[in-house]
Amino acid sequence: MQVINCLACSEPLAQGAKFCGNCGAEAVLDAQNPELRVLTIQFVDLVGSTAYANSTELEAYDDTIAAFHELVSNVVLTYRGTVLQRYGDGVLSCFGLGHDGEDSALSAIAAGLSIAKNAPETLNGQNVRVGIDSGQVMCRVGQTGTLFPQLAGLHVNRAARLQEQAPTGGVVISGETQSFLSRLAELDITSHKPLALKGIDVPVDVIGVSGFTFLEQSDTGRKLLERESELSTLLGETATTFALIGPAGIGKSAVLSELIRRADPSPVICLDARANLSQTALFPVIEAVRSEFSLTDASPSTALQAGLSDIGVALNDQDLNLMATVLGLRDATPVPLPPEQQKSRRIELTTEALRKIAVRKMAALAFDDFHWADEESATVLRNLIDDPGFTNRLIITSRRTDQINTLIDETGIQTVVLQPLSDEAAKDALAAYPALTEDMRHSIISGAEGNPLFLLALAERARQLGNQAGDLPLPQSIEATFQAIINGLGPLKDVVQCLSVLGRVVDPAHARLLLPDRSNIEDELRVLTINGILHKRRDGLTFDHILLRDAAYEMLPGKRRRALHLQFADQLRLHDPDLVAKLPEILADHVLAAKAHDQIPSACIAAGVRMLMAANFDPAIKYLDSAQVDMEKQAKGNTVTREEYLPVLSLLASALVQRLGFSHPTVLDSYKKLESAVSYAEGTDRQRMITLYGLFAHRIISGEVRASRELVDQMEKLAANGSDELAVLWLVNKTAQELYSGDFEAAENSSNALKRLYRTEDHGILFVEIGADPLASVLSADAHILIRKGDKDGAVGAIEAAKSHLNAIGATTQLPWIHIFGAQAFFEGGHLPLALTEIQTGIDIADEQNAGFWSLIGRLWQSLLRVYDGDLDTAPTFEGYISHASAIGAQLNLPFYNAVLAKVKAARGDMDDARDLIRQAVEMIEARGEREWASRFEAIRADIEKDETVGASGSDNPELT
Repeated sequence: MQVINCLACSEPLAQGAKFCGNCGAEAVLDAQNPELRVLTIQFVDLVGSTAYANSTELEAYDDTIAAFHELVSNVVLTYRGTVLQRYGDGVLSCFGLGHDGEDSALSAIAAGLSIAKNAPETLNGQNVRVGIDSGQVMCRVGQTGTLFPQLAGLHVNRAARLQEQAPTGGVVISGETQSFLSRLAELDITSHKPLALKGIDVPVDVIGVSGFTFLEQSDTGRKLLERESELSTLLGETATTFALIGPAGIGKSAVLSELIRRADPSPVICLDARANLSQTALFPVIEAVRSEFSLTDASPSTALQAGLSDIGVALNDQDLNLMATVLGLRDATPVPLPPEQQKSRRIELTTEALRKIAVRKMAALAFDDFHWADEESATVLRNLIDDPGFTNRLIITSRRTDQINTLIDETGIQTVVLQPLSDEAAKDALAAYPALTEDMRHSIISGAEGNPLFLLALAERARQLGNQAGDLPLPQSIEATFQAIINGLGPLKDVVQCLSVLGRVVDPAHARLLLPDRSNIEDELRVLTINGILHKRRDGLTFDHILLRDAAYEMLPGKRRRALHLQFADQLRLHDPDLVAKLPEILADHVLAAKAHDQIPSACIAAGVRMLMAANFDPAIKYLDSAQVDMEKQAKGNTVTREEYLPVLSLLASALVQRLGFSHPTVLDSYKKLESAVSYAEGTDRQRMITLYGLFAHRIISGEVRASRELVDQMEKLAANGSDELAVLWLVNKTAQELYSGDFEAAENSSNALKRLYRTEDHGILFVEIGADPLASVLSADAHILIRKGDKDGAVGAIEAAKSHLNAIGATTQLPWIHIFGAQAFFEGGHLPLALTEIQTGIDIADEQNAGFWSLIGRLWQSLLRVYDGDLDTAPTFEGYISHASAIGAQLNLPFYNAVLAKVKAARGDMDDARDLIRQAVEMIEARGEREWASRFEAIRADIEKDETVGASGSDNPELT
């Protein structure tokens, strides 16, 4: 009877045995089907094991040997290798049984480095040496279809000899192993020399390796097929700006990567909209500029200044600081500009920086995944397209969306639409999978319908299944195919699913926070990178495709998915508070996904405030509305008593006003809800005071002066026995209410009371929350009070003091109003030239700040002053501004506006219209209680009544004076 030996350890097999009694490997009975495979062989030796055995007790030595075997086995298994033999103080393994090529060689090196790194801590201070070689090895097929290598052979011996050349705690590889790695990684080589190894005739390149760095992957590195026509268009001379359009998986990024390769050595600056932070303004642009200037968070502003200087951009101190803030440099300080002005200026600065970088480097720009671009990044791109002086090549890739359709329609950029692959091209793509049968190839091509991503995903799934591929149906969609591939990853399936919670881009530090119990997570991330599930990018690791990430995410049961989001949110808050403070939207996104109802309001408030301060109103509304809806759902039809409810409603109303205007139905509904909530919602006195402040401002701007009194009364109750801050907030609104009611003496008393309490160090930051500084507000009111006393110099001094104070505390967003409101006071005092000068200054500042509301109010009053100055031709413009202001809900002073229009009508002889306007003004004054302009109004009414008398006696109509 023939004795059959185990192919793993060479020990004889018992007759009929299915597994080796010595090493446990599957018995290989079919020895007639040998197969040559390219494998990577790894030999690990425990250094100084004999001396260690002599110096320690047998039990301790045995424990160390067992720990050695466990360490090597665990790491080899993690890297998808196979342990073949154990020699007491040595372990022989191979990599690549599942598939050939570069992946297995890098897996062997990564495993060896991990074993060498962890050995001293795991093995009581003992070290290892590792030798690695690659080449052809004879394999046999076991009963279950599993491959086993035939151990005898050159490369097994060479791996053992290479190990002998490694330093203690080191790894050496052969030149053949190194040759596999050029596409995937760059090795950290410590030595490189040809050596004659014992028993081997030809010298071997022996290379010492201390580490490696994954090369950044812009695509999967797969063969690009049937895209020559598109590439010729993109690289041609007929146009410079293109939109590369197609559905997910059609190969847009692959075409872009090939274009970049062919453009070499001409540089291409790449921008990539990432799904993780789609709400964060300018993220793709910021990443590109930081990369071009080699900046990190820790870089000083001087490094930014030097980079800008190199491309010919010189900024003043304020712009440099704003640019440093945008790029996230730690030494940047707050810029004293209002949000809208900051937004406008940062778009201008980043556009100019990107333009100058591209022009100076003669580089093309590539914007990948435009369908995820935030509003400001899209604006930067639009600015470059519209700039006739920017002639660099610009390629945008996107799925077909309304955003890209609008950009194409409005700019006329050339569109290149990617079509599905032909069957011939699909067959060519499958040439990389020689093991596939013809029937399987046909099924894959038919199922993929010309989508390259789907095609190769199906091929990968078939490779995973091996001999079973023909017996199982192929998945019917890309997503289902990716899920099947993930299911085939074994122990790494759970890792991939958990990583999907982090988004498309994975920060390895965040992976450790999410998976703290996986002690070898670094090794597992390397395995996933080696095997193409993840790719190295400048901002971390990214899933091979967003659909792969989505497939992994959808595989998670809802309850576990929410638990992972909550776990990560908790860990992020605990271990990376700086990031949470810098980008609170990250925390808000995870808390919302976790449905962590106790945390949603505070997280969304933080994200909403950040977006508001950056003038990103749509995302601010999204976060604040999410918090409001969640709190109301949790109340289940009852009143919401959460203390965050009032701040959320107040901030949401503010965001909606700035986004939609005062008169929009959504804004009105928001203020109605806010006003109702004040009567029952929980909240601190301060939160309630801020809410009442916002409601008061809305009523006043709407012209409801009498109705605003009840809000002032409620504020007074909160301020009683409260802090000075609460009193300041009450008194500023009390002053305004009394001023607009025409009670100037009471307004003066309230103003003086506020000035006695106000302290810049304590109250100078209030403008951030309420949109106006209390001291500047009452100083502007003082100007109206003083002018009515005939004290012009005092009024001018009050306005100048308000301007100086606002500049000192950085509340420059209030400057347009101070100039415009001051001009109204000077008009009341009869100082028309001074009033016109102030009003024009206010308009100029409002235009510079993109403050549309104050620009409108300024122009309205400018036209009013010109009408008073005798310019009747300005009257239609004045009337148009009144109509516009009323339409957006800004009806303060409307009775006076009507009176001025009545005087214009009377001057032109239209007495019926003049009387109607006066009657309407009287009714509004009675209904609303607005009497600030009572004396002017009565004078106009008296003039019109006089005109009527003169007209009745036959005299001509007088000119307007």
